[in-house]
Amino acid sequence: MSFVFIRKRSKNYIVYLEYKDPDTGKKKQKNMGSFEKKRDANKKLVELKDAIYNDDFLAPNKTILKNHLMDFLEKYKENLSITTYNSYVRICNKYIIPMIGDIKLEDLRPIHIQDYVDDLVGVLTPQTIKIHINILNLALKRAYKLRLIRENPVEYIEVPKSRKFKNKIYNQEEMVKLLNVSKDTPLELPIVLASGLGLRISEILGLTWDNIDFDEKLITVDKITIRSNGKVVLKSPKTDSSIRTISAPTEVINMLKNHKRKCIELKLKGEIKKNNNFIFFDKNGEPIAQDVLSRKFSRFLNKHNLDHIRFHDLRHSHVTLLINSKIPIKVISERVGHSNINTTLNIYSHVLKEMDKEASDKISENLFKLS
Repeated sequence: MSFVFIRKRSKNYIVYLEYKDPDTGKKKQKNMGSFEKKRDANKKLVELKDAIYNDDFLAPNKTILKNHLMDFLEKYKENLSITTYNSYVRICNKYIIPMIGDIKLEDLRPIHIQDYVDDLVGVLTPQTIKIHINILNLALKRAYKLRLIRENPVEYIEVPKSRKFKNKIYNQEEMVKLLNVSKDTPLELPIVLASGLGLRISEILGLTWDNIDFDEKLITVDKITIRSNGKVVLKSPKTDSSIRTISAPTEVINMLKNHKRKCIELKLKGEIKKNNNFIFFDKNGEPIAQDVLSRKFSRFLNKHNLDHIRFHDLRHSHVTLLINSKIPIKVISERVGHSNINTTLNIYSHVLKEMDKEASDKISENLFKLS
């Protein structure tokens, strides 16, 4: 808390501001003016008290943005997943700090951040730029609460508009073709789990054998893989809704049985040296990184002259197939681990619009054209 007072020095009255240095935490005093007459000093004192009371005055500080950012992330990390925290730190080190990190907090203006955002347009997607803005907003909100800045400059920033687009997905015919081409290859089972069950790539790679109930034909998703400090580790999913148990087709269960049988045979031969419970693992017996599988999938599509899609788009293809098969949205939402049906409705709105048009055509055909 800052406060002001008058002290007489020689023949003059000096108004002092006392405040706590935000960097050292020590109390400091600053000369705010020297006056020959006490009434002039009192007038200055009242002005400063009003400014402090109205939060219009801030204690001087030399904190620069990059130091505040890293301090904020370190203290805020317990509210973030490991993946999100690492992503935020990477964005700060690669973009924010090199471009605007040396600006003092008290000198930071909306134009600095707007110029930063404008420079990224065309380089990064609008969705990614919004993550940058969110990091700055969270950090500067804290700075405002600590009275290091007069206002949060992020509030005045024009956010780039997201371009609406449809994910490239496979229709039923293309999915069947992919399954046939991948048969008896190392990618067959991951592709089946993504396209046949709608699992995320991190969920597939996080599966262990105790997640499979062969008798009841159930698969439980309760772990995902992430990369942390250069190492792939397992962790709980981000949301409770992502933890789920779903029924699997007999064909998928049989494929898992065959895969487990092969893993046991390799262990007996000594070709799998590390005793682990992973369904998918690398040559060292460790879990596989998501980007490794994504790159393998991309090369697989190129090799077999198949239309390029992301591995994650197999999940979108799966959900689209369920919607077109008239499966209730609530059932679909729960199977794929969405937090609520609104998430499913928003992501697949274009599919539902097509079905709405189809419903209109059906009404026209079955009702009005018969009258």
